[in-house]
Amino acid sequence: MNKLRLKFSKNGPIKFIGHLDVMRYFQKAIRRAEIDIKYSEGFSPHQIISFAQPLSVGATSDGEYMDITVNSMESAADVMNKLNAVMNEGIKITSVAELSDSDEKAMTAAYAAKYVVRFRDSLKPDFDWINEFKKYLSQEKLPAMKKTKSGEKEINMKEMIYDYSFDEKDDSATFLLAMSSSATLKVALLFGTFFESISKELSPLALDIHRIDIYKLVENESEKYIEPLICNDIESRYYLNA
Repeated sequence: MNKLRLKFSKNGPIKFIGHLDVMRYFQKAIRRAEIDIKYSEGFSPHQIISFAQPLSVGATSDGEYMDITVNSMESAADVMNKLNAVMNEGIKITSVAELSDSDEKAMTAAYAAKYVVRFRDSLKPDFDWINEFKKYLSQEKLPAMKKTKSGEKEINMKEMIYDYSFDEKDDSATFLLAMSSSATLKVALLFGTFFESISKELSPLALDIHRIDIYKLVENESEKYIEPLICNDIESRYYLNA
């Protein structure tokens, strides 16, 4: 058996397909591609696959991940080619890596995610939002109310923003945000709370969100950094304070 991690992109109209439908889409694609996927045991066997953190409906991405277990394969590249041959427009497998038994599942390993955020042309703010956002982020604390299964709780978003930058020419912002089982900050909450702080209303359809990648934490005695769940380039690492 081989454990594999697949990285895929999600762009175009398929961005409006929800996570459960994406799961069903891959289950069918795996059967069409004749991948020798491992099934669970019992009365209702299912493919052994798992995804990293779901992408919000309407958002696009170049860095989505899923883990699968196969009984046999020719090579990781062959799995990628077979799947891409049966994919519909909008989803493409961009990388496949073999995992060891000690590797965590993608969802468990996820530590942060990087996004590029713009406003849709018809819903652009009527003020200098980049300058105002810079002022907002300069505060020592960024309190927000986050919905949980048990109700609402106050969080400090400042602790969940690992890096950010603005591109005034492109009228966009790039954020590296916490995304783990213990702390996750969504783009919509960050922007919504920012708008509230300046007494503005954010339309739920205003943001054009693109996820660049999902990162895992690597920590040892000498250094601490995050890197993509499939890392082929050390330049994509972000080094953190020890």
